[in-house]
Amino acid sequence: MNRTILTISLCIIILNSTFAVGISSNHQKNQLTYPETQKTITIYPENLYEWADGKISGTWKNPIQTTNGQLTGYIQHGRTSYQGTFLAELQHNTNETIGYFTGKFNRFILFGTYLDKISNTSTAFIGLLKLTTTSFTALLLNPKLGILTITGVHNTSFLPMLTGPFSVGQKSMHLIDSDRPELFTEDPDDIREFMIKIWYPINHSNITERFLYMDAPTFLWLKNRSPVPLITIPNHAYRFVRPYGDIDGVLTTLEQHFPVLIFSPGYDGVDAIYTALIEDLVSHGYIVVSINHPYVSGITVFPDGQTIGLAPVPEDPDEQQQFFDMALRSVVEDAKHTLDVITTMNTSNETWQGRFDLAHVGMYGHSFGGGSTAVCCSEDSRFKAGFTLDGFFNPNLINGTIDVPFGLMLAEGRYPNETNADMLWNNLSSDGIKIGVTGSTHYGFTDVGVLLGHLLPLIPPNLLGFGTIEPRRMVNITKNLELTFFNVFLRNHHEQELLDLADHYDEVSIIIK
Repeated sequence: MNRTILTISLCIIILNSTFAVGISSNHQKNQLTYPETQKTITIYPENLYEWADGKISGTWKNPIQTTNGQLTGYIQHGRTSYQGTFLAELQHNTNETIGYFTGKFNRFILFGTYLDKISNTSTAFIGLLKLTTTSFTALLLNPKLGILTITGVHNTSFLPMLTGPFSVGQKSMHLIDSDRPELFTEDPDDIREFMIKIWYPINHSNITERFLYMDAPTFLWLKNRSPVPLITIPNHAYRFVRPYGDIDGVLTTLEQHFPVLIFSPGYDGVDAIYTALIEDLVSHGYIVVSINHPYVSGITVFPDGQTIGLAPVPEDPDEQQQFFDMALRSVVEDAKHTLDVITTMNTSNETWQGRFDLAHVGMYGHSFGGGSTAVCCSEDSRFKAGFTLDGFFNPNLINGTIDVPFGLMLAEGRYPNETNADMLWNNLSSDGIKIGVTGSTHYGFTDVGVLLGHLLPLIPPNLLGFGTIEPRRMVNITKNLELTFFNVFLRNHHEQELLDLADHYDEVSIIIK
């Protein structure tokens, strides 16, 4: 310990004259002015919610001076979850703020600047860090504070922070629809099988271990989808993402049941790349059931390790149309069967009995999944509302009108008018809302742009196909819009909440019918 403290002390002497107050960020920063000196100090990013990858909180003590207090702050991760930038507010045990830390961490080392609020002076600090997926401890040395020991927890992720009061649990299930033949294979005895995940609300205090963003085969599939080799991204980078969900989360007891949303991904997509959009809905008290559709999703991984990718698409144009009609019909029937299964679970499963509010069921999906959402809402009266993320719709499978509230959120170039979307828009006989987002692209409705912002930080998002809007902001806008839509039409919130979002976001335009 003496050798460690000596090393830290020597580092502080070197660092003390080189560190400036502030954090490294491309975002603008807020200004704090202390009345006693009228000196302006740069501390916080202008938009902390979009800057931060999560929150930290803990306690500190000085074992020599026998002082103690609390610490709260925020983290922005770097290319891995073991490195990044942080800012924190230091409070005395009287809850009075005494100063601010701004700095960086890289595995077991952290360093930066401490701004003392009382004297309005800044000094360097350095320390040792032990970081787990949910907690941290640190030994920190600073000329002003002396030695501090810090113990705390962090709720951080590569994905944007949750905005609701709950955390997230997740359960995977392998479903077999024995009444339905598998249309994508030539075996007449083959029946339809697919995978679902149930994402459900849990209390924050129940978090023990984060679940993985995706499994290794799915990440390798995703990495290989890039048009250029991603040699700088390691094959285990999916472990850096750290979604907010808990692997052993226990259903919260604060409510008896929750509205249900079925989610369907885009063609050649997987449900995992929509984790941010799913988790945030769950944090507001929804149960989301996401589906991976074999032969239509990019990859489906079964419990025994078997993987199924895309089915080959015929080259003949007429056969192609028949193929995609069949694919969409398979996805629609997957969604309906999923609702059948959770309906049974709601009455006969000890864990899930009574937890699904089946009087308030909605569906949403991206691209191809948006098309299946439209068909389900047209055909099945159990779906009370539908929301699509740049959906592509098949007029051959929509017979009649959609008479439940329906939303179309469209990428730039498809809003306000585009033939495919207008066809669906004209078939709405209930409340309809059409939403455009300036600077958005088709793939901006996924997590991928946010992840690449961490893993490939030097490449502008627009060069990677994610438009001119910053990917994290795009995801945050989408989260808010889909949540508000379902709150209005499944929870009877006032419709004005949805219309007000056009004033809240400069990039958003809304048309209603």
